[in-house]
Amino acid sequence: MVFLFIMLVILIFTLIMITAKVELNIVNLSINSQKREHVSNGYQVIIKLKILGKIPVIKITLTKKKIEKIQKSLKMNEKIEQLEKEILQNKNEFDMQMIKDVKEAGKGIYIEKLDLEIEGGTENAFLTSILVAVFSTILSIGFSKMHINENRVFYKIKPIYANQNCIKIEISGIFQIKVIHIINTIYVFNKKRGGKKHERTSNRRSYDYGYE
Repeated sequence: MVFLFIMLVILIFTLIMITAKVELNIVNLSINSQKREHVSNGYQVIIKLKILGKIPVIKITLTKKKIEKIQKSLKMNEKIEQLEKEILQNKNEFDMQMIKDVKEAGKGIYIEKLDLEIEGGTENAFLTSILVAVFSTILSIGFSKMHINENRVFYKIKPIYANQNCIKIEISGIFQIKVIHIINTIYVFNKKRGGKKHERTSNRRSYDYGYE
């Protein structure tokens, strides 16, 4: 009986893990580089954990103030600066790896709803036109590779010809990703980073021994 109970618990836990999803709902997020406050105050980020694909068990609502507090407590700015240093030190390798990682992570994302509008410009009108065309193509290719609800996904990119560097982003959307995919992505990413650090350490030691 004990064995059957343990097996039942394991089976239920496995079923929950396989079907569990994280739903991210972004409501009225606005970013404007031309304003003093680049990020709007009225937006919300609602995070839900759903089991068996549909049943919500956890709901967290984040506002701009809450997100800023989390960033400070986790020292996110310092971590971002450290990541930027790692990117610059291994730029060529990182560029290729980042593309692969983004593709892999994107495979597990389902876009239930999206309203996205991007406006951008540079000091050069010709460059602005080229960049708009390039970003439009990238988005089209990206969405074609992802799981999306085609009837509820809308986006547009428009140029701003103002002889200055600027960008405006308006976004609302609902995104879903399986918990097991998140765990696997984090595991693979940490494993790759750990391997690179070990390789650099090993190289350094070999170099030191060679000069002893």
